Amino acid sequence: MINNNMKTKLSHKASGKGSTFLSSTIYYFLFIISYLLFPTICRAATYTPDNLPIPYLQDKTKYVSNPDGLLSQTAVDSLNLWLGEMEAAHGVQTVLAVVERVEGGETYDFCMALGRKYGIGSKEQNTGLIILLSTGDRAYTILTGRGLEGTLPDAICKRIENRQMLPALREGDWDEAMLATVRAITRYVDGDPSLVGSSDFDDDDDTAALIVFLGMMVLAIGLIALGIWLDERKKSYCPSCHQHKMKKISSYTTKNKRLGIRTHHDTYRCAHCYFTKELHWDEDLHSGGGAAAAGGALGGSFFGGSGSSFSGGHFGGGSFGGGGASGRF
Repeated sequence: MINNNMKTKLSHKASGKGSTFLSSTIYYFLFIISYLLFPTICRAATYTPDNLPIPYLQDKTKYVSNPDGLLSQTAVDSLNLWLGEMEAAHGVQTVLAVVERVEGGETYDFCMALGRKYGIGSKEQNTGLIILLSTGDRAYTILTGRGLEGTLPDAICKRIENRQMLPALREGDWDEAMLATVRAITRYVDGDPSLVGSSDFDDDDDTAALIVFLGMMVLAIGLIALGIWLDERKKSYCPSCHQHKMKKISSYTTKNKRLGIRTHHDTYRCAHCYFTKELHWDEDLHSGGGAAAAGGALGGSFFGGSGSSFSGGHFGGGSFGGGGASGRF
């Protein structure tokens, strides 16, 4: 009896040790998996100047890059509207980005690299502007193009950050931080009469686009006329005397309602050797709207583009000298 009890206790101990060993193994396994996956998860929310989405390049009315969804759509819409008005009135071209993390955690270096990569702002005025907030790095930067440093000197950028941006950032209100910053920037930009609106450059772009369009139209008409001429010349060729003297002398059509076709009969005769030939070709009676439908599709594609309301924007080759201000919260 005693031996049986001892065997039972030993069995329980062995079972307990096995259960503990199994639990420990699972724990360490999960720990290792988490350790290996953690950097990958972090990298998924880390941006470089090369992989940061720039919506402006697809739609020239979108200045805000919000890939992590940190800003509300209402805030994004307001910012896009204000920044669009500022570019139209004063030629200040802006990229505003709010992300979770940037590579290296340094927003200033990121903005300088972004400015060099895209050449934000016009080459003539150099009035590019980059505003970056990295919430995970708790860092921010306002970077101004060389031509904007007189309107927004470093001291003014720092004042805007301290008075408008920082209070909202410390409360975790990313929307208000960006809205207040852009409101303050627009006040300073509006007060500088030396800044020229972007409409001057847009007029040049529109003129160039009109010239290209007219050139394409002339080319298309020329190709159509050439096609018609070649077709007529082919029909006028006489296989007997090898001269282009064939003329149409009669033409009539017949219908086959059962098959749903109309057959055209054209007779040609050579004015030089009197060789005669007949041409017959069928037309589907049920495809009467085919040509119009095809023409409509072509017109929609040619004149309307891909159906998007707005075309992509482009940066003008602006340069940055390091003006602006940065900080952490």
